[in-house]
Amino acid sequence: MTQTGAEQEIRRQFAEWFRDSAAKDLDAVMTKIAPDVVSYEHAAPLVYRGADAVREVCRQGFELAEGDFRWDIPDLEVVVRDDIAVTWGLNRMRVQEPGSEPVETWSRGTRVFRKVDGRWQMIHQHVSFPFDPSTGQITTGG
Repeated sequence: MTQTGAEQEIRRQFAEWFRDSAAKDLDAVMTKIAPDVVSYEHAAPLVYRGADAVREVCRQGFELAEGDFRWDIPDLEVVVRDDIAVTWGLNRMRVQEPGSEPVETWSRGTRVFRKVDGRWQMIHQHVSFPFDPSTGQITTGG
């Protein structure tokens, strides 16, 4: 199956996100996020409304990661219909936390994009860690 032009645009956008995140370029990361985004994040308060709130979450994440920070979605799925796109897959993050060796974690991620004025912008994101129901503990291994 061949990719549509819109799907290629979305995949290119993710590649730019991965690159910009590794560079900890917050301004570049935020160019792809809609002003009215709603993001369900890993940590409390769980719901972040608006680009300023998401920017702060990203800023804090970049500050926590000393040295190398990388993320990708090896199994990224993309569905595009008209001016709406939905993506999902397992987020793989490799970070070096203060005073620690690099750590790799996995989480689930679903994102919704809307095309406005010729640009795809993320309008919704839902990221979550799987957990073991018998212990309530987060399980982040691949």
